[in-house]
Amino acid sequence: MFERIVVPLDGSRLSAQALPFATTLANKFNAEIMLVRVVPETTVAYIPQPGGVGDTLAVDIISEQVHIKDVESVAHAKRYLMNRTKELRDQNINASYHVMEGAPARSIMEFSTERNASLIVMMSHGRGRFKRAILGSVTDALIRGGSVPVLVIRAKDTER
Repeated sequence: MFERIVVPLDGSRLSAQALPFATTLANKFNAEIMLVRVVPETTVAYIPQPGGVGDTLAVDIISEQVHIKDVESVAHAKRYLMNRTKELRDQNINASYHVMEGAPARSIMEFSTERNASLIVMMSHGRGRFKRAILGSVTDALIRGGSVPVLVIRAKDTER
């Protein structure tokens, strides 16, 4: 029934709590677990001052610093997922990891569709409608906009 299970991880303890649920399903259905991390691209708005000297140099320096930060974020995400993947493989689970840059919800949807995922397993904070509407929610976007089924485990449900 489930062949490929996508588990989005953002590096938080909460997101990692989805792993036991995904592991249970992977064991039951002999499925592959694909760990995914989306690193948002950093954007910087720079408004030059009229008559400012060195604007070009400032933009170049800022751009270089942003690029370095993005590269470090991707490297950190790869190390994190590599360690989690090793833990799964040590449990004899077929596992892989993938790091992408972009908008989290859209990137996860596209990845899941391209890889013919059977299921996305993820945690949710269990926030109310009001907070979710204001803060936005990757989980909400995946449920409403994706074609792959999503198993959402509320954080409150795991604390019992």
